[in-house]
Amino acid sequence: MKTIDLRATVLGLAGLVSLGFGFGLGLAPATAEAASPDYCAPTTDIDPLQLLRQVSLDLRGRVPSYEEYEWVRGADDPQAAAEGLITEMLESPEYFDQVREYHQALLWGTLDSSTLPNLYAAQRRMIPTGTGIWRLPNMRQKYRNSPTLDCLNQEQTNFDAQGRPIPIQTYADPTCAGGTCKREGWVMVSPYWAPDTQVKVCAYDAQEAAVGKNGAECSLYHTNDELCGCGPELRWCGPDNVGVENQLVRDSLAQEPARIFQWVVQEGRSYLEAFVTDTTFMNGPVAHYYRHNTGTTNIALGGAIAYDSAISSVPDLPYDDVDTWVPVQRDEAHAGAFTTMGYLLRFASNRGRANRFYTAFYCDPFMPSEEGLPPEEQEPSPNLRERNGCNDCHQELEPAAAHWARWRTGGTYGWFSPQAVSFHEPRPDCICGEGIANCSAFCSTYFVTADNSSDEEFGAYRGLPQAASWLVRTDHANVEAGPVGLIDTDAERDQIAHCAAKNLGEHLLGRELQANDLSWLQAHAQAFEDSGYDYTAMVRRMITDERYRTVR
Repeated sequence: MKTIDLRATVLGLAGLVSLGFGFGLGLAPATAEAASPDYCAPTTDIDPLQLLRQVSLDLRGRVPSYEEYEWVRGADDPQAAAEGLITEMLESPEYFDQVREYHQALLWGTLDSSTLPNLYAAQRRMIPTGTGIWRLPNMRQKYRNSPTLDCLNQEQTNFDAQGRPIPIQTYADPTCAGGTCKREGWVMVSPYWAPDTQVKVCAYDAQEAAVGKNGAECSLYHTNDELCGCGPELRWCGPDNVGVENQLVRDSLAQEPARIFQWVVQEGRSYLEAFVTDTTFMNGPVAHYYRHNTGTTNIALGGAIAYDSAISSVPDLPYDDVDTWVPVQRDEAHAGAFTTMGYLLRFASNRGRANRFYTAFYCDPFMPSEEGLPPEEQEPSPNLRERNGCNDCHQELEPAAAHWARWRTGGTYGWFSPQAVSFHEPRPDCICGEGIANCSAFCSTYFVTADNSSDEEFGAYRGLPQAASWLVRTDHANVEAGPVGLIDTDAERDQIAHCAAKNLGEHLLGRELQANDLSWLQAHAQAFEDSGYDYTAMVRRMITDERYRTVR
């Protein structure tokens, strides 16, 4: 990639050359010269134009402009001119965009329908009927006394004094609750995800009341009240999962952790802040989702309080504003990019979260034995720390995963406070199953019950959070420290610095580092630490390094 003919790169099409453009530029050696051993030999005496192109691709993701090439060619000192442009690149928006994209790749930052199939809570996910009328399928029982009835395909004409739809059709049917079915028509609404259009919406689903029949706030995503609809512009509900609007929210959530890394680098802060900061960033789709679909501050589930991000305020941004990213403060439980919704949903298990952290930021992946796993035991232990063939990794992985133990798993988002959830005392209402008591959905999802555990696990951990299973006493400090506890020692910070230098070095050199690169790597890692973990300073050192400049 770095040795292609620059004439084609600068001028675009080969046909331009035939028109008289570029023959005298001297941007590439003649064929015989390129084939000579002297030309191919490593040297730091790199052609300024070649250097400019190489650095621009790495720092900005594109080749230099024709004007930049001309500036260097016409300078009295082409090398100095190229170096000046490189300095400008390190301050350009394009460079910081590349920093974000680079870290998004490290974080495996994607969210799609397979990663997160139900972005919106079921009762708040709108789906169009076969006739193109939008409605909430899970609210049909509340609205029409039937789990199968949708609204009529005709315009809603009558409303009561509170502006609520009056049924167009009411009739007796033993399959409906109370023996009575009721059906309304549709109204036209301009939805927030497409404000310049209008869609048909079942009138009950389009209700705009702020408070429900029993005083519940209709804007809360889990409210299940017959007088509550999707609100003005349907802003309390989400569009069908297959819609492009839904992917817009996913794409924005996936960017959130990488935006933290970009901010840290752009502000010249210590790289370590990306691992511990309470600051995150929201654009229009993210702000809308946090405001209307996650129960942003407190979520009451099964009598426990699951605190999610405890965000002080969600910015007032239009839903379709994808380019404006506003800093937002979260509470002290957070750990930079690693407790963002995008990271926690991308890696839905605590083991997955720890594994990605160790792989991308410690450069210490959990790898199975080269000999492979041994034959399965007749009755393998459910404790992977003890199971033959698994224990090599899980002796370290389980304590690492404990750093995320207070964060919800399985495609949900939230944090269990020490006041709400204990890792030492069983939760009485979650000691359930097998005739003891019926388990709530909350207990079955997050706690060890007879229904979701082995006999051995239930006997030792019943009523405790599932994340408490197989932890030993010393692991509980990791639970309370959270992901911040992964960088709170000198050895851990050294490992992060070493890994950051290794990742960047391999990225810029375009190859894996070898044993003879060890001292080179250690020097860059030490300089990174000595600079106060200044990431751009490390980039600058590497692109002026002999190893980088001899890459052709």
